[in-house]
Amino acid sequence: MKIRFIATILTALISSQPVQAQNVDHLTPAQQRQLLTLLLKQQAGSFPQTQIAVQQSPVLGVPLQRSEANLASEFRLLRNLTEGVQFERFRDGFAINGRRYIDPEGKITAYGFDAQSGDFTYLAETNPGQFILKAGRALSPNDPITIGNAQKNGAQWNVSTVTGKKFTGYRLIPSSRGFIIARENTGFRYVPGSGTTNIIAPESFSIAALQNGDISNTGYILLERTPTSNGTQQGNSFGALFSSVQALGSLVGIGKKEDYALLNVDSNLLVPINVSLDDKQIQVMSDCKQRNYVYARCAHMDSFESLFQANGMKNMTHYFWRITWFNVPGRPILVSQESGLSKISATDLNSGKKVILFDRAMGIAGFSAKQEMNGKISVTAQMGLSNESKNDVVALLDILPLIAEESTIKAQ
Repeated sequence: MKIRFIATILTALISSQPVQAQNVDHLTPAQQRQLLTLLLKQQAGSFPQTQIAVQQSPVLGVPLQRSEANLASEFRLLRNLTEGVQFERFRDGFAINGRRYIDPEGKITAYGFDAQSGDFTYLAETNPGQFILKAGRALSPNDPITIGNAQKNGAQWNVSTVTGKKFTGYRLIPSSRGFIIARENTGFRYVPGSGTTNIIAPESFSIAALQNGDISNTGYILLERTPTSNGTQQGNSFGALFSSVQALGSLVGIGKKEDYALLNVDSNLLVPINVSLDDKQIQVMSDCKQRNYVYARCAHMDSFESLFQANGMKNMTHYFWRITWFNVPGRPILVSQESGLSKISATDLNSGKKVILFDRAMGIAGFSAKQEMNGKISVTAQMGLSNESKNDVVALLDILPLIAEESTIKAQ
C-alpha cells in the first residue's frame, strides 16, 4: 500500500501536479520525511519538467500545419531506384514485384503508381467513409508518408492535406505522387511538396473516374464524354438511335465514336480515343422498400462501372482495360484497343504518331500491357486461340508506318 502511495506521489511530482493537503495529513512521520526529501530533490532539479516539443499555432492547442517545403524534403529522403519495378493490380490493392502491399490502418481502396520511379499513392479506409492518403516509393525502407485525410459524404469528397489545403469534389483519384480531386469537367491536381494545379477539360467531357495510367509523370489525364440524362448528346429519340448506331459501328470497326480523350494538364492538348461509352455500366437499385410480393420502390438507381465480371474475370470491354498510358522518360506512350475490338494501337503522345500493333478482323478478345523493369513497354494480345506479344512498343513506334488517316492531337 505504501509503495503504491509513494508511486502516486512520484507521478504527481514529475507531472507537477500538487499533492492535496488531506493526503499529507494521513502520512506517517516516515512517509512525511520521504515526501520532504523528494520535494527537496525536485527543487534541486533531480526531476526536471518534461518538455513536449510540439509547435503550436497562435490558437492555443492547435498544431502548426506542415509547409510544402518541409513535405518536399521528406520525400527527397526516399531512396531512388536503380531500375523500375513491376506493379500488379488487384481488386483489393496492388503488388510490387509479386509481393502484395497492404496498409495496417485500413483497406486500400484506390491507388496510382509509376513503374519507373516506383512512386505510389493510395487511399486507405480507416472507418466507414473516412480515409487516409499516403504516398511512398517501392522497395524503400521508409514508411509511406501521410499526405492528407479524406471523408466521403454521399457523392462528395472532402480532402484536407497535412499542409492545410482543402478540396471538395465528386471524384478522388490517387496518382503516383499526390492525387486528383475532380468536379465534372474541372479539377485540381495536388502534388505533395509542390502544390496545386488547376485542370480544365472541354465542356463536353468529364474527368474519368478510373485512370489506367500515371498522371503525375506523363502529364495526361483521361476524359470521358458527358452524356445527357437520356445517355446521348443529342437529347432526343433520334439522337439516341443515332448514338446507338454509332456505337455499333465503332464496335465492329466502322466509323468512330470518340467518347474518350487524353488531356495534357499543362498544355491543354487533347488526344481523342475511338472507344465508346456503351456497355461499361450496369445498374443497381438501392434504398428500396418492398411494397408487395413483386414490387419494390427504390429511392436511388446507382450506376457503377464494373471492371470485373461476376466470375472475377476482367471486363475487357471496359475503357479501363482498353486505354492505358505509360511514362517513358520524356516520351509518354498510349496503348489502346480502338476501332471496336479489331485493332490495338500505340501512340506517341508527344508527336501524335500512331501505329497499329495488332489487327484482327474477327476481333481481339483482350490484351495486357505492362512496363518492364528496364522501361520497355510490352503488349500481349489474345488473337483467337493464341496469344501474340510485342516486346518493345517504343521501338515499333519508330519503325512502323504512321496511320495516315488518324489525327491524334487537337488543341482545345
